[in-house]
Amino acid sequence: MSRASTPSLAAAAASSPSPSSPSPSSRGGGDHRGSHHHHPPRRFATTPLTGVRDLVREGKTIWLLDQFGVLHDGKTAYPAAIHATKRLYDAGAKLYVISNSSRRSAKTLAKLEPMGFDPAWFAGAITSGEMTWRALEARDAFEGSAEADARGPKPFAGDKVLHFTWSERGSIALDGLGLTTVTSPDDADFIVAHGTEAVNGAGDTDAQRAAGIELKAMEDMRGLLRRAARRNIPMMVANPDYVTVGGEGGALMKMPGTLARWYEEALESESESDGEGEDGTPTGTGTGGVVHLMGKPNKIIYDEVFRMASDGGGGARRTISMENVVAVGDSLEHDVIGAQNAGCDVVFVCGGIHADDLGMDPAALTGDGVGDGAAVPFPPAEAIERVARAHDAAPTYAVPVFKW
Repeated sequence: MSRASTPSLAAAAASSPSPSSPSPSSRGGGDHRGSHHHHPPRRFATTPLTGVRDLVREGKTIWLLDQFGVLHDGKTAYPAAIHATKRLYDAGAKLYVISNSSRRSAKTLAKLEPMGFDPAWFAGAITSGEMTWRALEARDAFEGSAEADARGPKPFAGDKVLHFTWSERGSIALDGLGLTTVTSPDDADFIVAHGTEAVNGAGDTDAQRAAGIELKAMEDMRGLLRRAARRNIPMMVANPDYVTVGGEGGALMKMPGTLARWYEEALESESESDGEGEDGTPTGTGTGGVVHLMGKPNKIIYDEVFRMASDGGGGARRTISMENVVAVGDSLEHDVIGAQNAGCDVVFVCGGIHADDLGMDPAALTGDGVGDGAAVPFPPAEAIERVARAHDAAPTYAVPVFKW
């Protein structure tokens, strides 16, 4: 396989525009590794909004929109979100979908169209799945982080991968990446987490993999991660979210970020051991057991969307003022902290994954239940502050749902 035509992500980040005047408390580093919690304490001062139209008047012209919990519930669009998106487009705003989706970016906008969103309303889309594909395609050059690179080998050297994927939701294709999937952590050079339903079958092609794909309970996946941690191999996470909306009756569904958290815990446990696993296998034989998050809250995906937004056509670049940028999302740990680390303001959508914690009724917050958003109650300010502080997040603004 040839990877020469794909620039390294490190090079892509280096060529990204430097946003002007980010707030000192929210500057993010370029480390692509995996802790969700490496950031300074937040100062809480959230402004409640009945809708986002006031931010247009304040000069917000570049909007970074999350999908699940903001635009739709996983199956059905929120009518209020369709209306808000159209009004933002009519007002001249540049709208970008920035999503922790395991899938590639190309079909993102097309999938929104049957829900009621016109793809023409959006200036572009980037997903963590797209960032993962690019990193795997150029894995010989992918540095991951300066710290990991300084310790020795590139984090994703090799071609043998233990692949956590989807099954009922549609397995993630790997053809074209030159990867060989294996089913045992003992045979893997590294781990890739696209989904939480199955372990992909062994093989060199998607057809071979499909023949051997095996549904796994989350706890069984956790057992595989413990075994992988004994070998100290790295992990790439295509969807860093812990959970997302879309389960039955408003229930939340576990996402690959949960696997990432479990693997970090397993690695930490192994680092405290005496060098041997429970079965006597020596630990620390991999290229560096680091978890690499390829989407929010890591700055790597924001660097890419800023690069897209600065594209003036014909190779020209325009300067982005961070005062004009605002992100919208429902996850405090991913959307809110990610945007703040990237240096932009952020609107916290209360009626998403944190709805239950905020005293809202998740069962009523489906696409059909939200409607135009007028009947969705605003959580008490003290509840928003309590939940945000628990996650060490400080959203700039808050809305009950994404509405105009």
